[in-house]
Amino acid sequence: MEIAQLLKVSHVSVKRWFRSDGLLKEEYDRYEKERNSVRDRETDTVLARHADTAARMLVSLMGARSDAMKFRAAKTILDFVLGPVNTRDYDPYTGNDYHRDTDRIKEILESVKKRKQAVGNRA
Repeated sequence: MEIAQLLKVSHVSVKRWFRSDGLLKEEYDRYEKERNSVRDRETDTVLARHADTAARMLVSLMGARSDAMKFRAAKTILDFVLGPVNTRDYDPYTGNDYHRDTDRIKEILESVKKRKQAVGNRA
């Protein structure tokens, strides 16, 4: 609205200028990219300032009483260092194939489930 008033044109005209086929679309995209770059640098500065504290807190959480909390802390650290599991094909440190490991985990969970069912059927 302000742009339209300053230029003494309708607000509909200004909206058209910024549409995907509008006169100012490229300029606006360039401006938006520049603003995003500035925000990214600001974010990186804040993260760099607090990364050490965050890393220490995650390591400390691995000593928590709750197994769930320990697991989440360990998973967060591993995901950060190695990337999320669904993006990894192998462990660069051990050479393990994650797909094979996932299959093995599924087998173990299935056997536990069957044992629980068997125990439940006996009771």
